[in-house]
Parts: sequence; structure tokens; C-alpha cells
Amino acid sequence: MILFEDIGKAYRNRKGTISWVMRHIDTSFASRDSVGILAPPGQGKTTLINLAAGNEMPSEGRIYRQGHVSWPYSFRGNISAKLSGRQNLRFLCDIYGRNFAEAYDFVAEFSDLGRYLDKAMKVYSNEMRWRLSISSLFAMNFDIILVDDSMEGGDMNFRRKCVEYIQQNRDKQAFFIATSNPVMLTRYCQVGGVLNDGKLTMYDSIDRAIAEFNKVNLVLV
Repeated sequence: MILFEDIGKAYRNRKGTISWVMRHIDTSFASRDSVGILAPPGQGKTTLINLAAGNEMPSEGRIYRQGHVSWPYSFRGNISAKLSGRQNLRFLCDIYGRNFAEAYDFVAEFSDLGRYLDKAMKVYSNEMRWRLSISSLFAMNFDIILVDDSMEGGDMNFRRKCVEYIQQNRDKQAFFIATSNPVMLTRYCQVGGVLNDGKLTMYDSIDRAIAEFNKVNLVLV
């Protein structure tokens, strides 16, 4: 579960002016449901995911997490280019209390990196780093996986494999998704909401969340 208790997030620019990205976010997300938050570009999707992960601290309010919450889907700051893929995975297993042998078998099969798992990541292409990061994320068996629009990028075959993994594991893991793409909600989520103009509104159905998001987009366009 992730609980947002009167959350606000503000940033100060170089002139000292404070700008609120969101304010008075007061809601909870159960671990058993996959939640999709729709937001237009520039309305706080990345900030919301980083707050949920603990990568950023709220300017006001509190966030409570129960269970194992993943790092953001697009985040790769937890892997080192100086280490091999295998060494990075062992480090993550030590941090998150995961059995290394089981995690390695999963990553070796899912990532298709082959012998490169034993090479330093400085020789990896961006696509190879992406494969290791996402495969490692899935291998940690998190209760809640944080996802953003980056799931729509990368190699098509690997992206298809990720989509299949999410669809096959929706009963075992919950996904917290912040996106501008309504299709992601219809594919993966049971609960939907719209983040716009600093406010988050949750709806009782995915269809209603998408309809309200489309109204917001029509106004912005």
C-alpha cells in the first residue's frame, strides 16, 4: 500500500519563486490493485512516481509505504558502469533481500544478455543497460512496481516481453502507473485517476478516468 497524506510538492527556481507541482494529494493505493494515473505532459507524472518511490521528499504532508515498493521503471541510477551485470544484480539482491541464484536465472533468461552479464556495463549499449535494469526490477519480486511512460520505449521485442510479464503477473504484483497514454490504463489497471493543475482526482472506473482525462486534454489543446 502507498498512502499519500495531504501531500504537496514545490520547487524553487533561480529567482527564488516557489512553484507548486501538486498540493493536497490525499489518497491511498492498495497493494492488490494496479492503479493508473493519467496526466497531461508537464503536470507531474515523474514527480508523482519519484515521491511514491522515495526518490524525492514531499514539501508538505507524509507518505506511508507498506510492502516492497520498487524503484521507478525508468530509473537506472542504482547500477554502476564499473561493475558487470552479474555484480550489479548481486548488489541489488543484497539490498532488497532477494535470493541471488533465483534472480540471476530470471535475469539471464529475461534479458537475453548472454555473456555480457559478466562484462563491465561500460561496454553496454543503452538498450543493453535498459534490459538489465528492467529485468533486475522484475527479478526483485516487488509488491508494487512503479511505472511511467518509459515502458512504451525501447526495443519492440523486449517491450513486448515486458508487457507480457505485466499481464501475466497482475494477480501477484500491483503496478502504479503514471502516464499520458490512456491505453496503458485499459491494459493493466483496475483503478484510475487524473492528475492536472496540481490536483489528483480518483474515479470509480477506468472508463470515467479516461473520459475526464480526455476533457482535460481537449481544454489544453
